[in-house]
Amino acid sequence: MSEGETTPSPATPSPAAPSQAAPSQAAPSQAGASQDEVNAGAASETPVQDLLDATAATRTGPGPDGTERFAATAPDWFGDRVFGGVVVAQALSAAAQTVDPPMRPHSLHGYFLGALRAGPVDLSVRALRDGRTFSTRHVTSEQHGRTALWCTVSFHADEAGDEYQLPMPAAPEPVADPGDDDDDWQPPMFDFVELGPSPPRADGTYRSTRRAWVRTIEALPDDPLCHLQVAAYLSDMTGASFRPHSLGEWGRHTDASIDHAVWFHHPFRADEWLYMDFHALVNHHGRATIRGELFDRSGRLCLSMAQELLIRELEEPSS
Repeated sequence: MSEGETTPSPATPSPAAPSQAAPSQAAPSQAGASQDEVNAGAASETPVQDLLDATAATRTGPGPDGTERFAATAPDWFGDRVFGGVVVAQALSAAAQTVDPPMRPHSLHGYFLGALRAGPVDLSVRALRDGRTFSTRHVTSEQHGRTALWCTVSFHADEAGDEYQLPMPAAPEPVADPGDDDDDWQPPMFDFVELGPSPPRADGTYRSTRRAWVRTIEALPDDPLCHLQVAAYLSDMTGASFRPHSLGEWGRHTDASIDHAVWFHHPFRADEWLYMDFHALVNHHGRATIRGELFDRSGRLCLSMAQELLIRELEEPSS
């Protein structure tokens, strides 16, 4: 969620009815393709294509200050204020188009400075570093001359090295659930299987405050950039997991993201089952800090995230 977004939030999709297709081998993840190549092969006028369009940035040319300029369109899916996952994904899309393979994004760190409204968005990408194995880009998202996002995206050419990973938490396999087709906040481009939070411990804390399986409802193009865009979008779908005392409750708080960090690890496909696991670390002084992971079905860690949010209780809860 971007700063200033009020509840209810799109970050709490209801379970959908996934089919039981078996996952295929994950594609290698690289950056540098044009956005036209990224979206090539996707069906038009479908919810998934709408997602790719909404999270994509299109190059418009060099800026007078040495930057590369891009344009995007923020959707009105969840009201006037734009979901923060869209903002982060657009910034990643723009930055990735300014580097060449074998560079691929490994981290993104951003601050939400204001809310975007549905409509045109201007993005500016500045090259901070181009080394032999690392490249770094600074991205700003603006609307009507007002900065909404300030972020840095780092790219790395994969190298051989040690392998180590904490295991994926035990989770049941994704099973079809009829969901609620009348839920206005259910993103139509995803299959979701909600598992709920882990059982509370004796002291009232949770190991996990949101757990779910997710994938797009149809196949995505093979270009890895579109899978990264979708994952960046998903990294903000935290639900109410940052409010352990009011899980599943909406309308009593203003919840707004302050900053957002994403790390990309193993390559993956977003049209195959991914396991989302979010856990609140602390609520204090009106702020919450949350961490999350995205695993593929084999248990490989594909993405991790961290976020701080503002939690402000409304004097008059919304209906």
